[in-house]
Amino acid sequence: MTTPTTQADRRATALDVMAKLRAGRVDNAQAGAENTERAWGAIGTFACDFTMGELWSRPDLSRRDRSMVVLTALVTLGGQPMEVRVHTRGALNHGMTREEVEEVLVHLSAYAGFPRAIGSFREVQEVFKALDGGKEQPAHEPAERKDDAQRRRDGLDVARTLRDLASGAEAESAYLEGLDQRFGRFAPLTLNYLLGEVWARPQLSRRDRSIVSMTSLAVQGRMEELRIHVEGALNHGVTRDEIEEVFGQLLGYAGWPTGYAALRTARAAFDELDAAPGKGS
Repeated sequence: MTTPTTQADRRATALDVMAKLRAGRVDNAQAGAENTERAWGAIGTFACDFTMGELWSRPDLSRRDRSMVVLTALVTLGGQPMEVRVHTRGALNHGMTREEVEEVLVHLSAYAGFPRAIGSFREVQEVFKALDGGKEQPAHEPAERKDDAQRRRDGLDVARTLRDLASGAEAESAYLEGLDQRFGRFAPLTLNYLLGEVWARPQLSRRDRSIVSMTSLAVQGRMEELRIHVEGALNHGVTRDEIEEVFGQLLGYAGWPTGYAALRTARAAFDELDAAPGKGS
């Protein structure tokens, strides 16, 4: 699609996005847009023309990743069951697997809390059930059972990529000392559980986990933590343009102050990296 320049262009682009989001036809999307405007007035117009017609059509972040950002934001915000269902379907239509959608919720159990993750998990299962013609979903496998030594090893492995941690005992010791200073008595939980169990799971790439983490932190306004995860996202292969587009997507789903604050945080992190010898990209 070309960059929309008129309201008619924005609406045409919005209908294309809506059709793909719902795996339907453009004429059905047209009817949906008209119903939205009748029900919600100006909110409906802007939801179509701005959110779908401008945000979703921007080229520097895939629609799959935008679906992941929106689903993460909705779960983090909480209390959005209908929207979670709609965007679960959209995520599948945009190329996420069912396992990846579920794993987003596993990750968010650590970043947005278990109540929100579990509540959204129920909504996601209802979507899967409906897609399967009402068939009950199979039982899920439990997480891998790990002893503390393995959790520590896996946690340090994640830290090496998330924090660009150099190999060797000296770098490891410095990292653990910093962890103790930041988290105190909760440092072992951070290393062993958050990194060693949640982050280390293979069901979602570390690149995707970085996007989910940044989105949830931005929605919660946790800019200090977000700053750390911006650098981690770069280490995990998310580009600067993609990071900015993640927060641009939040302009429509968490509000302008939230999205803009996250953008400022990301740009400050980029400036710091560019000023550090050998760290710019």
